[in-house]
Amino acid sequence: MALTRAHIALWAALSGVLWALAWPAIGGLSLLAFVAWLPLLHAERLHDKRLVGRRRAFTPYALLALLVWNASCSWWFFGVSEPIGTRLVSGLAPMVLNALFMLVPWWLKRLTRRIAGANLAAIAFIAYWLAFERLHHDWDLKWPWFSIGNVLGTRPQWIQWYEYTGMLGGSAWVLLVTLFLDRAVVRARRDRRTAWANATVAFILLLLPITGSLIRFTTIDEADSDQVEVVVVQPNIDPYSEKFGGLDAMAQLDRMLGLAEAAMTDSTALVVMPETALQETATLDLSGDEPRYTGLWEDHIDRSRSMVRLREFQQRHRRAALLTGMSSDKLLLPGEPRPTAARPLFREEGLPPGAQRWFTSYNAALFLPSKGPVEIYHKSKLVAGVELMPFEEVLGYLGDLAIDLGGTSGSLGVQEDREVLVDDASGLRVVPAICYESVFGEHVAAHVRNGGNLIAVITNDGWWGDSPGYHQHLTYSSIRAIETRRQVVRSANTGISCFVDHRGVIQQPTAWWVPTAERRTVQLRDGITFFVQHGDLIGRLAVSLTGLLFVYLLVMRFRKPVLEHSR
Repeated sequence: MALTRAHIALWAALSGVLWALAWPAIGGLSLLAFVAWLPLLHAERLHDKRLVGRRRAFTPYALLALLVWNASCSWWFFGVSEPIGTRLVSGLAPMVLNALFMLVPWWLKRLTRRIAGANLAAIAFIAYWLAFERLHHDWDLKWPWFSIGNVLGTRPQWIQWYEYTGMLGGSAWVLLVTLFLDRAVVRARRDRRTAWANATVAFILLLLPITGSLIRFTTIDEADSDQVEVVVVQPNIDPYSEKFGGLDAMAQLDRMLGLAEAAMTDSTALVVMPETALQETATLDLSGDEPRYTGLWEDHIDRSRSMVRLREFQQRHRRAALLTGMSSDKLLLPGEPRPTAARPLFREEGLPPGAQRWFTSYNAALFLPSKGPVEIYHKSKLVAGVELMPFEEVLGYLGDLAIDLGGTSGSLGVQEDREVLVDDASGLRVVPAICYESVFGEHVAAHVRNGGNLIAVITNDGWWGDSPGYHQHLTYSSIRAIETRRQVVRSANTGISCFVDHRGVIQQPTAWWVPTAERRTVQLRDGITFFVQHGDLIGRLAVSLTGLLFVYLLVMRFRKPVLEHSR
């Protein structure tokens, strides 16, 4: 049978299907991750065989595999309840852009093959992919949702060693096993001894981390640490019809406090409510002798109606600290440096010099310790296109195009320092992670390194309906728990609220769209893991190796002709 483009394309597409079958909440067959790249690698060899002596790019086949993977695992983006145009943009943009970004390591692999040969290209691909995942955590279009190591988030028994390597250790693991499996496949017909040797290495590489992890999972000590009782609230306030204007802000807060009230005991030390739980329209009247503030102005937070309700609740439960999400604003003082995300308070023309005032909006967390002043934390990892206009320093005039999913949208302010929220009375040192922040291992580890002993994830997972999205989001809490050896308390507006122990095991998960409050005693752990102490060494090493490979390829490019047939 003649070898055709369609034949090669089918092999390439099979890789995307296998990734979907492996991914959490889609197929969930995690072991398939170790063979998911094999069909695409086979398609690459078929492509080179078909076009021997001729130049034609392989990257369209790689892009096909990556599009199938991304579309199969993130189709739930289309579930946003917005006009069809917005829905198409919010659904297609992440899929297509992320597939194009994932294409870069494959293109570099092909480039390396052309210049330095297939053997180096196969090894260099591991460095390229890990460098890509590392860099994809740290720029305005960051979207590390589909980093390979995340595929194992539902298998905490297999990945206890993430406390040393972080999530990218899982990515490296999968890629190394794949490398030796592929070598076994290539040599199966012409050199069976070498094929069996490579298959054996792959099997050992697969088995040893799992074995060590299972031992760690079953023997990890419970630690002699303090324990506190925590209540997490899941109010199920519809983000489209109720949360941002359809239901009075105080009625929403009363619903959440009522749920919490039913779960409280005299021992409860912390109540956690979800992302953007507090919603008050901020206004500022400067027409009189004294400014009049209403809403959630941070410098005047005690004047808000929400704070009055929260203080009343604490009067009834004096031992309990409160952590809740909110959409807040902060007024800039005259002459204060203006951040990129600042917005003008007045829009009238003809204002006298100095009369223009500016403010910054935040997706924030409000912490009320049982004793002492309130603390406010600002979300630092923003969602591109919803909370952040990418590259706003250059494209700031496009900020109004950010997709509005209610609450505080547009380009928001961020917080640079990795704050810990402290309640001295109970010993709580809470690491706040607002929604998307729970995807970033080094970000959470930095909070823990600053003294955090409990991770609190507050989120609103209701935007995409009852879909795989919120299930996938939950798996990151398990990974963060293992990396840091901290227990996690998770409050979702809807989705899954739960507790996660320091082994990554999910406990007391709530059902979808069931308003409730759950109570559990959790540990406040203090040990520092290797990953928390040193961060993502694997990612940084991969970036350095990629730089060295670029230098090597540049030298090689001018020392010998390019291998024309392997483009």
